Amino acid sequence: MAWSLQEFADAGQQTGALAQAVREGLEQALRARGQAVLAVSGGRSPIPLFTRLRELDLDWSRVTLTLVDERLVPPGHPDSNESLVREHLLQGRAAQARLLGLATDPALDLQECLRRARLEQPRADLALLGMGEDGHTASLFPGAAGIESALDPACPERYVGVIPPAAAHTRISMSLAALLECPGLLLAIAGPAKRRVFEAACADPRSSLPVARLLHQARVTVRSFWAA
Repeated sequence: MAWSLQEFADAGQQTGALAQAVREGLEQALRARGQAVLAVSGGRSPIPLFTRLRELDLDWSRVTLTLVDERLVPPGHPDSNESLVREHLLQGRAAQARLLGLATDPALDLQECLRRARLEQPRADLALLGMGEDGHTASLFPGAAGIESALDPACPERYVGVIPPAAAHTRISMSLAALLECPGLLLAIAGPAKRRVFEAACADPRSSLPVARLLHQARVTVRSFWAA
């Protein structure tokens, strides 16, 4: 089994457990390598966790923050994950961390952004993931063009371009292969609808849900945290 599941009565308890898991993962990397890399997802759901993480007593000057995925929009755009991280995580004690964005080409050319990401982004020690009710994780959406290649554990590309079938903006996303390079994978889910999707993915290794590909692999355990 490549996943574990912890259940919490509410979002506050879930946030506390996730913050502790992130602390432990970063401290382990800092002890082992002298530096640590944390990849985070965007959206509104992680904001309470970000506000908790930014006050952790860590040597943030030795931590690099990066993004699991990003919309192809400039920093400052309301839908930019980089802007969300700068506003809610790169504050307080965590202001000493370094942030590496993904939409870094001024012209926002997808191929140039991907080229830079593939060259410049370090391997993450820890990746914080969410999941949509369609079973997507990172920006690996079901039905997107090229999704089978992006979900191939042997995909040679660590970052892929994704055009979601039903969501706004072209995306840059870590591939499944890149996610599986992370020693620590944390999956945050909430509510009964997402619990049903998660259970369906766990039950069927042949499921077309992208999150099922993450759960049914043998390289790294996905620590899942569910809040009622």
